[in-house]
Amino acid sequence: MSKPTVSFDLDGTLVRPEYNEFIWFREIPSLYAEKFGISFDEARQKIRKEYEKVGENDIRWYSLDYWLKYFGFKVTEKEILEKYADKVELYPEVIPALELLRKTHTLVVASAMSHSFIKVKLKKYHLSSYFKRIFSSLSDFGMIKKRKQFYQKMCQEMQISPPDLIHIGDNYEADYLAPREIGIKAFFLDRVNYRDSTDFYTVHNLEEFARKII
Repeated sequence: MSKPTVSFDLDGTLVRPEYNEFIWFREIPSLYAEKFGISFDEARQKIRKEYEKVGENDIRWYSLDYWLKYFGFKVTEKEILEKYADKVELYPEVIPALELLRKTHTLVVASAMSHSFIKVKLKKYHLSSYFKRIFSSLSDFGMIKKRKQFYQKMCQEMQISPPDLIHIGDNYEADYLAPREIGIKAFFLDRVNYRDSTDFYTVHNLEEFARKII
């Protein structure tokens, strides 16, 4: 009998979100300030305006390679991502929870980030060794956000039915409501007591989650 499958969101669930902030709001403005000879603060304001012109509903908004070419920076996506690799930080209970769950479950990653971002984050602490599959809504399916269609495609790829998948993530809509639309057993990871809920499917850390599903 095969092990049940658990999918994990990445940012805010396994790794802290600060790495993304360093890329988008420190490195890119720094490159812009250097190229055009303006202050960092002025560059950051201009960068934000450029981001807003494209908007979060456009797939280009999420492509680091697109922005590097758009601004004409002479640096590669890989160079920037690896430059800040040391900023990748796990939540303290991640490794103990994964060690516990890998014994009884098949583990996969379900992220909205591109594979290039995911790869850097999983490389640190050798996280990739815990996961059988890595899914990116952006890179694999061209989807900006994790909606029910993303989870449907994931299940199809793994040849399992939605009720056979357990998912956990920190975004209430994308990681809890969306997968539940198709019958996935989704848990909401509420690290900051966002909902002040005592519901069984709301947990506050991954060890609590692991204890509930083992």
